[in-house]
Amino acid sequence: MINKKYIELLRSRKRSRENNFIYKIIAKRIIDSLDVLNLKISNVLEIGINNNEVNDYLKHRFFSLNIDRIDFFSSEKNKAYESNFLETDFEDSKIKKNHYDFVYSNCLLYLVSDFEKSLKFIFENLNTNGIFICVIPDKQNMFQLANSMYESDQLIYDGIFQRFNPTFEINNILSILKKLNYDAPSIHCDTINISYSKFKVLLNDIRLMGLSYCHKDKKQKFEKKSYFETVEYFYRKNYFKEKFLLDIKINIVTAWKK
Repeated sequence: MINKKYIELLRSRKRSRENNFIYKIIAKRIIDSLDVLNLKISNVLEIGINNNEVNDYLKHRFFSLNIDRIDFFSSEKNKAYESNFLETDFEDSKIKKNHYDFVYSNCLLYLVSDFEKSLKFIFENLNTNGIFICVIPDKQNMFQLANSMYESDQLIYDGIFQRFNPTFEINNILSILKKLNYDAPSIHCDTINISYSKFKVLLNDIRLMGLSYCHKDKKQKFEKKSYFETVEYFYRKNYFKEKFLLDIKINIVTAWKK
């Protein structure tokens, strides 16, 4: 079960996710999906604020644009940005039905208690001919780091802790979208290959994404420095090829409401 208080804590940290280059690359993938489409967009809903790249693109492309943004925390920066900001739990928010021409989410929507209910909520709030795009981490996302942490757990604790938030199988996502009457649902699988000279820089970039495991069975104690030294050992042993290699694997979900 999702620990919403912990998600709120993660997303309220002072270190800004807007400066994380990985989110910016993912945002560019969303923009690329929009760039090839002939769209008329007036009202936009963003679920989870990780950067401003997509909003800046939309404002440059469309005139008289209204953007609503939902997240678990508020900040003066969010409120000052030229959009309507709503601090709320997405699953409990009340949004206008049949209102949005475009709804999107950059790596947040999979962190909900009821994924199908959330997709139904989005469908109801999309306007006719509205488009929905969300990015969801693939099950093999950052497998090099995940496997290195699991090997470290086995060595240190003689067992494995859940370290990454569970995500969804592609076929299950498509099945839900079809069940809810989304039109032409599709999923594009993409991989962002990153290499690092220093392991601590890799860890810092991942921390800045604010994607720590946030279910209620989370390990309660923070890991010591020695734990991450062990993780680096296994990472170097299995995945180091002149540099530390990291694969950000994502699924870009696109669907329409006709």
